[in-house]
Amino acid sequence: MAPSNIISILKGICPATEADTEKIVYSTDASTIKGNPLAILWPENAEQLQKVIRYTQREGLSLTVRGGGTSLVGGAVPVNSIVVDMSRLNKIKRIDLKENAVFVEAGVVLDDLNNALAKYGYEFPIKPGSHASCTVGGIIATNAGGMLTPKFGKVSEWISAARIMDGTGKVFDFYDNQAREVAGTEGCVMIILEAKLKLSELGKYYSTDLYEFENIQNLIEKVNDLKNDPDAVAIEYINSIAAGIAGMKQKDYLLVKYKGTKGNLDSLKAEKLWKLRENIYSILYEKGYKIIEDPIIEKDMDKFVDWLNKQNIPCFGHIAYGVLHPHFNSEEHAEKMYAAVKELGGKLCGEHGIGLLKRKVAPLIITQKIKDLKAKYDPNNILNKGKVI
Repeated sequence: MAPSNIISILKGICPATEADTEKIVYSTDASTIKGNPLAILWPENAEQLQKVIRYTQREGLSLTVRGGGTSLVGGAVPVNSIVVDMSRLNKIKRIDLKENAVFVEAGVVLDDLNNALAKYGYEFPIKPGSHASCTVGGIIATNAGGMLTPKFGKVSEWISAARIMDGTGKVFDFYDNQAREVAGTEGCVMIILEAKLKLSELGKYYSTDLYEFENIQNLIEKVNDLKNDPDAVAIEYINSIAAGIAGMKQKDYLLVKYKGTKGNLDSLKAEKLWKLRENIYSILYEKGYKIIEDPIIEKDMDKFVDWLNKQNIPCFGHIAYGVLHPHFNSEEHAEKMYAAVKELGGKLCGEHGIGLLKRKVAPLIITQKIKDLKAKYDPNNILNKGKVI
């Protein structure tokens, strides 16, 4: 609990609470890891946030910035820190159709942004599974990908500019490559205030097809063909074990969304299948497979898929991008997968970030980047202490 004089001062800066009910809610995120929030703040503008940072810096307190709370690796779990909820900085400030760009605050929810853009025939084409509740600041902080990654890449490729506040309360405007460097910093280095994002035109028509496989080699050959198909905008894999748990025939599947009319499924069946794909994480979780991983396999995908099937491990994911999501019911089983990924030369952190959960397996290139930037922008280590490094 924050000392009473501190919480009263924070309440004088912006809306704040240390009530037990809110502290229970904000003690965790989608990872279900439990932390300890000292208080929860809801800054309504950059000036309030700056005052919070400068006050907590003087008091030696740390801050955990929270977007939609959708992190699966504990990125928004407070470690004896004050939680800063960015949900009230949620303005879509300007849509510039001449530049194919949008200017947004960090607390804008992704689906809300795309609903607003759709009226003009545009979209922000990054779609993580949490698109209904994740925020712009959160997807930048984690450099999110998702189902459209094979076609559109990750968030870093769609940032033109970013306004950030560092761990001392200073505000910086970053552009182009420097703005892209903000992506993937996981709230450990700076707080994202606003961003200028590039847009893509919405397709006038999309269609879907579902391909079934009993042979892994045929599956991989089809994936390679689809990667070279300019009309394939989403290529999602569901393995036979996950399919069986989700109520499908126990086969390996590729669910593919095409721009245009190439797909053969009727719209109702297509909608049902995409809804199943979006819900499959919840289905597996409810069946006891509560540990989700995100390895990225850059070669020998056939060997990894075959290993998962032989180990009876349910899995789905963005196979054309190399990121899969095996699910486990124990840490022991997950550690066997770690060894298999390393043997194939893959990486254990594909798109969920590092957070609290994956510090022990974080790639050196990521931890070194965070250390270097933290020394420059958060020298007193008040931002997201205990995460990544």
